[in-house]
Amino acid sequence: MRGQSRREERHLGVFLDGIHLIIGIVIVAMGLLAFVNPRKYIGFFPVVFLLAAVLNGISGIFELKTHKRGNKRKGAGLFHLALCAALAAVGALSAVSLWG
Repeated sequence: MRGQSRREERHLGVFLDGIHLIIGIVIVAMGLLAFVNPRKYIGFFPVVFLLAAVLNGISGIFELKTHKRGNKRKGAGLFHLALCAALAAVGALSAVSLWG
């Protein structure tokens, strides 16, 4: 039973790595475009913040679900969720200021 749990953790880890890779590439590409030509790509700023919030939220949930006993990992998961909330708030404020 314990081996199956570890296997699931590895599969979730691979999934998390894939999500980090895909969203990270999108964030970097959109960030570069937004900083190179901000007038044309100003709408990318809220999207970058919201994608970063999604990434931190997924990381926080993963930390809390897979490492239930360790206080360090629980703290890291809570930190990721707090960062997710902060980035979502900045993204929402940015979206409202640009599009609202």
